[in-house]
Amino acid sequence: MSNAITADEFKKRLFELCSLSGLSGLPRKSRDRHILLKSVALLLDKTREYSEGEINQELQSWLTNVGSSIGLDHVELRRRLIDHEYLGRGKDGSRYWVAVSSRQQMEFEREIEEVDVPLLIKQSSQASREKKRRYLSLQEN
Repeated sequence: MSNAITADEFKKRLFELCSLSGLSGLPRKSRDRHILLKSVALLLDKTREYSEGEINQELQSWLTNVGSSIGLDHVELRRRLIDHEYLGRGKDGSRYWVAVSSRQQMEFEREIEEVDVPLLIKQSSQASREKKRRYLSLQEN
């Protein structure tokens, strides 16, 4: 478990990747890529299957609410989730589900399952803006 992504690392890097980086597509670093893909999987219901339209809607929601600064569309995101085995897909492409585990996925601390991804991004963004505001007010004095 020593190489597992911790909850603290997950939260810190997810915020940095989604809010500060201005990525064009998925990150090159494997850990960062897995953090982003895991954050998508966390928003999906692990107990149900999704139609293609439903999964597309969920991915578009993630892109809007979490990954808006990442230059990626829902089709590319869906493909990467399947390639890295965070999503399973039926042979005809009409059914999708969250893959609970696979050889492709990186290991994460169990606490990550409890992270509210949109709330994390919102709170981290607010804290970052407040920190910047305080810094600027110190510069003025």
